[in-house]
Amino acid sequence: MPITRREFLRFIGLSGVTLALPSSCDVLIAKLNAALQPTPTIAPTATIPPTSTATLAPADTPVPTDTPASTTTPRSILTSLLPYYAKDARNNLVVRNGQRAMLSSHVYPKATFVRDSFYGPLALGDAPLGYDCYRWFEQTQDQTSGQIRTAVPFLPANEPLFPSQDDDSSLLFIPWSMWLQRHGLPIDQAVVEKAFAFVQTHVHNDWFVSPAGPFRYWADTVAPDVDERITHNQGLYVLALRSILELGWGGVTDLDLANARSNYAACYRSDIGAITLGKDSWWADKLDISVLFPEFMLRWLFGEAALSDDVIRSTTDRFIQTASVFNHNAMAGIKVICASDGSFLPPEKFFAAVLNRPGDYQNGGYWPMYTLTALALRYKIDPDPSLKQMIEQLVQNELATDHRSKEVIMLIPGEVGIVDPNRSGYTWNALIAPALKWAKVV
Repeated sequence: MPITRREFLRFIGLSGVTLALPSSCDVLIAKLNAALQPTPTIAPTATIPPTSTATLAPADTPVPTDTPASTTTPRSILTSLLPYYAKDARNNLVVRNGQRAMLSSHVYPKATFVRDSFYGPLALGDAPLGYDCYRWFEQTQDQTSGQIRTAVPFLPANEPLFPSQDDDSSLLFIPWSMWLQRHGLPIDQAVVEKAFAFVQTHVHNDWFVSPAGPFRYWADTVAPDVDERITHNQGLYVLALRSILELGWGGVTDLDLANARSNYAACYRSDIGAITLGKDSWWADKLDISVLFPEFMLRWLFGEAALSDDVIRSTTDRFIQTASVFNHNAMAGIKVICASDGSFLPPEKFFAAVLNRPGDYQNGGYWPMYTLTALALRYKIDPDPSLKQMIEQLVQNELATDHRSKEVIMLIPGEVGIVDPNRSGYTWNALIAPALKWAKVV
């Protein structure tokens, strides 16, 4: 039976309060209801043994075909499966109010979100589609602050369900604008500079500082109790600076970019051997594989680096060595967020602890998009057959059974490999295919 707003309050320890639940929780309630449905097990594929193991050039975004191949031989595992990512993204294309929009998945039909609206068309190499999606956010920008909304509902009646969050949405709007202008689409300088001005209100000494609380980046249940320099957001700030420099707007200098890059690199902890989640809170020494995602974007879109190859090697190898989970001796996934020794975190440290049992959701669940883009980055530096086998194993785990992309795959002890079908068919996973092609994994 679906969980109600009152029950959600009880789950997060607020049962004594009124029903004035922050409307930002509605998406989490949807995720929780999805989590409470019966879930099938993904059948394991052939066992591949675990191992760990620069010249940069910008690449044009490959356009995957929407028609998957019908055969699967050892030489064509990835070739036959990768097109399913694009197929899911295309299936999430809708027309609302006479305008095209991307859904995150069909589980969330009421609004369009920044991340999927940018990452989906980018992965598909479809700039006109990207522009149609961009217009939803351009037209709803906060005219006072310049903030870009996290999500835009399709119906006015749903406005209270999708408030703007102080997250990474405005950061992502800058490279999105750059990419569209590269493709000759008309971008309003005033809108971009206003969004960048909002970004700058978070910057102190070239650090992007997020306020305390949840809903600060894609990992929406990570909730620092103090203002935090979240590494993922610092990397996106570097990407935003590089993008607005290309646009020639905002008064940004090369020194601004160099300083922000230096700070991003300073998130590496030599005592841990990896870049960590943040710098300031309880979360500072925790591992988060998405810290490498902005570096992938920087190298893919610009052919430039902020992090050294050695830092990328060390960080990805740390995850492989400490955060890998196996099922019947086959790689099942890599924990997306975990302790520095690879262990799960206390659920109560997350917002909505009920979603974050050890091995579920953002507490050590396996998120294919962030993991596979990180492994692609690692492979690009040092092509290694065993790493390629690991990537093939993970893609098979995700796609081979039902040909549907997955937001997250559970790594809960005793429930490894379980997937909720409501967390299938996600737009942003489409980035996996061009990342693996850019890295020459395929």
